[in-house]
Amino acid sequence: MLKPIWVQFSWDLTSLPTTVPALESRYVVNSATVADSDLLQAAIERSYTMEQAWNNHLNLRLSQIRRSIHEDLPVGKVTYIVIRHGARIIGGSGIREGSEDNSIHFVSGVCVLNEYRCRGLGTFLLYESLRQLKEKGIKTVRAITKKGVTAERYLYPKFNGVRSVPAVEQIKEMESASPSFLSK
Repeated sequence: MLKPIWVQFSWDLTSLPTTVPALESRYVVNSATVADSDLLQAAIERSYTMEQAWNNHLNLRLSQIRRSIHEDLPVGKVTYIVIRHGARIIGGSGIREGSEDNSIHFVSGVCVLNEYRCRGLGTFLLYESLRQLKEKGIKTVRAITKKGVTAERYLYPKFNGVRSVPAVEQIKEMESASPSFLSK
């Protein structure tokens, strides 16, 4: 397996805009429940499989997210914010509080089904994730993703996301079969 190039994004939530991105009324935003686990997993997996840049790291990344959905969501270690279109989950973002010093706050990253992209849903999910973390008292939020994916190129720079090289420990966690950052 080729070693991915990881990119970290950080957001200073003290400067998070107060204007919420628009979301069409046909979409509903709420938190996923345990009953949503299978639909949530299917939506996130479809989103990842449509990103060719994840191909050489896909199985490991999806196993990390599956564990987060089926083990950490039921006990409240993570929150998944979802966008629904009718009964269908079309986007999701897994977040966790963690500490500000070295935590990765985005568990799954912002995921939107391919057929719903370019409608502002990813921007809305990113903003809502940042807003909820800010409400929990966190001032700096971090996410790590692969270089070249859509989120790295177009989404995460929004809301003043600052790109940097992640710490060696964080890279090891991203490349581990059972990363500790998902369960902290």
